[in-house]
Amino acid sequence: MGMLIDGKWDDHADRSMVSGTYRREQSALPTSIQPEVLRHLLEERGRFFLIASASCPWSHGAVIALVLSKMTDAVQIQWAGGPRREGYGLLPGGPLPDRAQFTHVHQFYTSTVSDYTGRSTVPILWDAKQRKILSNSSSDIMRAFDAVSPSIALRPEEFGDEIDVLTQHIFDGLSNAVYRAGKSQRQGDYDAAVDLVFHTLDELETRLDGRTFLFGNNLTLADVRLFATLVRFDTVYATHFRCTRRRLVDYPHLWRFTRQVVQLPGIRETVDFEEIRFGYYVNDGTHNPCGIIAQQPDIDWESREGISE
Repeated sequence: MGMLIDGKWDDHADRSMVSGTYRREQSALPTSIQPEVLRHLLEERGRFFLIASASCPWSHGAVIALVLSKMTDAVQIQWAGGPRREGYGLLPGGPLPDRAQFTHVHQFYTSTVSDYTGRSTVPILWDAKQRKILSNSSSDIMRAFDAVSPSIALRPEEFGDEIDVLTQHIFDGLSNAVYRAGKSQRQGDYDAAVDLVFHTLDELETRLDGRTFLFGNNLTLADVRLFATLVRFDTVYATHFRCTRRRLVDYPHLWRFTRQVVQLPGIRETVDFEEIRFGYYVNDGTHNPCGIIAQQPDIDWESREGISE
């Protein structure tokens, strides 16, 4: 996988696997975005950039929050992806100033902390004026966009704490659990992770019975995080990560929910199944050493069956 050690890239370093069990590393950077920064997000165009990968569900959540907040003119997206050599590379083109000085995501980290040690993950909110990462936490980035958005409230105050609790539950039981299943090197760890994934899916299927979204008729941050995992489920998690017990399309309410979100204005354009498949299959040499990319499942994302108008 590779990571930075004292500011130098090490292709062989990996602290995510401990005795055959996947452990998601905590960020070594502060992730909260200060209130004075929030005030500048809408005011200083050309200063702030979202560095994101179309394959990454954490990036996807941040991109969706940015799109729904209608702030894509104020905070532009610089895409990362392709083969993981020295981690994520920046894709050609893009709006980032001084583009020639940044070819890999890890360079943003060492620009922020010269002797940084840790993984160089996405998404990151980049301040081009101060040449530093403001946050590499998708949750904090999403909440920042929502806090200053003139268009939408994805974390309404009356449900704020409940949204936070459910979002954490989705992370623990589904979004991170599929990684625990897919990267397990021991049968017991794999079985426990898969059991947790489908237990959580069963719970969410029940919750969505009679509801458009997780908290009723309005989309929230919890829905965005759930969608970013579910839209990838049949494409890579039920296949490459071996969560094979059931598919998304086998869950009537979750399947309807995912189609409901993907058909919202601007959301379908954020979903790139080619990049998703490439990102998982090609960049996971231990599970797919020959780099074969599975075909996209035949799924009708445009179906309106069960979707409320």
